[in-house]
Amino acid sequence: MDTLGFDAKDDPLFVDAVKMYREGDIDTAILLFRKSAENGNPVSQLSLGTILLNRGDYGAVNWIGKSAEQGYPEAQFQMGNINYLGTVGKRSAEIAAEYYRDAAENGHAKAQNQLALMYLNGEGVDQSDSEAFAWFQRSAEAGYAGAQFNLASMYENGQSVPVSYADAVKWYTLAAEQGLAEAQFNLGVLHYLGKGCPKDSREAAKWYEKAAEQEHLDAAFNLGILYIDGDGVKRDYNKAEELLTFAASRGVTDAEEALKLIRKKEE
Repeated sequence: MDTLGFDAKDDPLFVDAVKMYREGDIDTAILLFRKSAENGNPVSQLSLGTILLNRGDYGAVNWIGKSAEQGYPEAQFQMGNINYLGTVGKRSAEIAAEYYRDAAENGHAKAQNQLALMYLNGEGVDQSDSEAFAWFQRSAEAGYAGAQFNLASMYENGQSVPVSYADAVKWYTLAAEQGLAEAQFNLGVLHYLGKGCPKDSREAAKWYEKAAEQEHLDAAFNLGILYIDGDGVKRDYNKAEELLTFAASRGVTDAEEALKLIRKKEE
């Protein structure tokens, strides 16, 4: 891993530490990571800090901080998380935002998305839809599914930009193809309504099914209705009942009414 011109793979201590860690010899890995970290390897500093922090050694955050100070984006992101969650010491959204910004400016896609969310909610920074949009876009273009979903939502709702269902479909599709259930569901809705794309119940059913397989309740409900109506799929009351029963069991009240409709049709 390369950071600031430093290639961690050129560090024998780091290479051996990783080998020991993968083999399950954690104590030896810690010793080797520590030696490498003391020599200034930022990847080892982050690795050491993360292992020790997971063991309850809160002082280990200092190693993650040292890595962040050297400009290692993943360490900057983790320091953002530590401050945002209050993992060690008092929670500070302001300090978290500073770390997220450092990581974001260094190209860390998750940090870009997190910084965008903070701008969207005015948390730790002054609220700004335009800043949120800009950071979501950078993260989305880097391929981060969460940001692709968030960017699509802004296009769909006309938040900071004019409403563009076509752009919403584009970004939901990219997130959906990465397996994000909420994106799959929203994409199904847009295909069903014909917003930003031709109206296509079969395509809607396809995406509802993918989301329903991940136990997305609204997708299961919508797909169940399609099976009742034979809309985009072959009418199948058994499949409809299975999907709607699942949704109803998780509190979707409309699913109960739909189940009554199936029973009436079967009478």
